[in-house]
Amino acid sequence: MPESNKKYKVLHLARWYPNRYDPMPGLFIQRHVESTKIYCDASVIYTHMVEKSADSELVYDLDYQIINEVPTAKVYYRSSQIGLKPLDKLINIHRFFKANHVGINQIKKESGKFDIIHIHILTRLGVIGLFHKLFYSTPYIITEHWSRYLNLTGSFTGFFRKFVTRLVVKYASAITAVTNNLADAMRSHRLLNTNYIILPNVVDSVFLSGSAISDSKSEKTTFLHVSCFEDKSKNISGLLRVISELSKKRNDFVFRMVGDGMDMDWLRNYSNELGLNEDVIQYTGLLEGKDLVNEMKNSDILVIFSNYENFPVVINESLSLGVPVIATRVGGIPERINHNNGILVDAGKETQLLKAFEDFLDNKIYFNMEVIQNDAVVEFSPASIGRVLNGIYDKSINQKSS
Repeated sequence: MPESNKKYKVLHLARWYPNRYDPMPGLFIQRHVESTKIYCDASVIYTHMVEKSADSELVYDLDYQIINEVPTAKVYYRSSQIGLKPLDKLINIHRFFKANHVGINQIKKESGKFDIIHIHILTRLGVIGLFHKLFYSTPYIITEHWSRYLNLTGSFTGFFRKFVTRLVVKYASAITAVTNNLADAMRSHRLLNTNYIILPNVVDSVFLSGSAISDSKSEKTTFLHVSCFEDKSKNISGLLRVISELSKKRNDFVFRMVGDGMDMDWLRNYSNELGLNEDVIQYTGLLEGKDLVNEMKNSDILVIFSNYENFPVVINESLSLGVPVIATRVGGIPERINHNNGILVDAGKETQLLKAFEDFLDNKIYFNMEVIQNDAVVEFSPASIGRVLNGIYDKSINQKSS
């Protein structure tokens, strides 16, 4: 908190956020935003391009609500459908910035002038932050979650995009990234700033209460996988092959598969091809909130066998419930998973994963669930993350005024 005890007014601009079409995107951004409301007056703007539909004939459809005590302006803007791709793209870029302008005006009307802007995901929103810094002397910080900077994805391309992103990053008061791996990847693209800060994702408070020990665990060891069921990055097909090999050797375990996504039907069919019945593997579909908490608490270990990742928030959630993790050495995962809270294997190495399963089942590896939970609660709670962010805001605003 600033020395004057004044609560700063923080405007969050979010590239991804739960919306009327999909409640899942950007949930981790929403948790970051809501962690700051403990110490600041937070508000958020999210814009979303839609095809012309029966939902609205408006070019700009403003949906203003107070969500979990946070003033929230969601602006849905209609995509251009002239039919000339370059012209449609230019019009859509204009509408993106206009939609954010509509949201900013609404937030100013409801909450007054803001002290600092917090950008979540580059690049276009960063241009808005830079504009406000140059013309209104309003500082801005950036939180980046996107894995596009990692070499494996190869998706941060284009001379103009890189030029603008470098400019936006240079003039930010601070850059926060969820892992050192992501921060280093950004620097490798010459996204340079003297104030990079590593800040983990927030865990929803529903994961932060109660004992790490469940009274209703199965007699069989329960492995848990939670993801968006997109096979290219998550390598669920490789995980299924290892489960198949393990099931040929023993029957003292069950695998619970939580989530839904683009490859779900194919992966379920692949399970059947591998001969994996419901005694071995069970698909629950998407689970959220308390339902996901109960599923995790009744599991013995979480499994992530991804080819590439940044740092999935499901790991934070698992650790916050005292559940250890088997995961691949990719992205920022090795920065937080160690011999005290999990097992690391190399990406794509199915023999390593099989051995990890067998060692865990044979009790060759022991984890103290209460220690895992206590450490995670201290690191990932909304109060902890919000306190760090408020300190960043305070320093950024004071630098501006000094």
